[in-house]
Amino acid sequence: MKRGLRCALIDLNVCCGTQISDKNLPQSGCFLAGMKLSSRHTTGVRGARSLCLMSGVASVLAAGALALSAPASAQQARQAPPVADRPDAATQSFSSSRRAAPKINRYQDTATQRTFVLDRSGEDVLMKFEDDPEVMALQSTTAQRGDAFLRSDSGELMLRVTELGNVISYVGNKDGAPAAPAAAASPLDAPAMTLSLTETVEDLREQLSAMAGHDVTVFGSGAFAQDERWASDALLVTRIGVERSGDAVRELHSIRMVRMEEPTVTFSDGELVLGVDPDEGYAGRPSSDAIAQAMTE
Repeated sequence: MKRGLRCALIDLNVCCGTQISDKNLPQSGCFLAGMKLSSRHTTGVRGARSLCLMSGVASVLAAGALALSAPASAQQARQAPPVADRPDAATQSFSSSRRAAPKINRYQDTATQRTFVLDRSGEDVLMKFEDDPEVMALQSTTAQRGDAFLRSDSGELMLRVTELGNVISYVGNKDGAPAAPAAAASPLDAPAMTLSLTETVEDLREQLSAMAGHDVTVFGSGAFAQDERWASDALLVTRIGVERSGDAVRELHSIRMVRMEEPTVTFSDGELVLGVDPDEGYAGRPSSDAIAQAMTE
């Protein structure tokens, strides 16, 4: 500390009557602010000079304190992002939930007023109309912008699930009609067995014989003794497909069901051959549409 500055402070203390005559110069404005000062009238050049020096020292200390606090304030300003750049959590949450289509739900087709269940909880996308016993396994393809197109195994476009989770049905309107969410639904589990496989085969033979106008035989059910549930479901779907074939049923004489690694259907010389893979569940047998298409080609 320069001697002139210390002398000025000593002169100031003597003139102003404070209690810091034996103290050194405080290191910052904070310490100076805590000292008790009392005012006293001074006269003469010496008192005026002391007051001037007092004002100068206070200014220097205040400027130093401001310089020390400026970097911290600048750093805080750099770290805090502008209000306009801060993410809006509520908006993000709404946007995410809007894109989350339910995995299992019931919908109403606004074109046909039919209600169906769409189950996307498993490996296969399943669809079932409430007025139809058949469960359809749909094949999904994804478009460039994220929409999923769901088709039957015969290639018919059934549904489209948009990126935002909306469902469009093409069942009753080839241009597509909205399917309105109706309510939550249960998963489309394996079919229930109301009859044994032998009873199912006999019941199907009688129904098809009545439709064809002559006897129709059913073969191959013995190969599915360990998978009666899925074999019975395949035969149920076969009956629906034959009914949809129209007059082609008159050419039907026999149905043969064989184990295959993938679902197939052929119709030749009056025999309808079904390739069934019971390990694939609903996706392991041909749909009724595929059966009707094979019989009418």
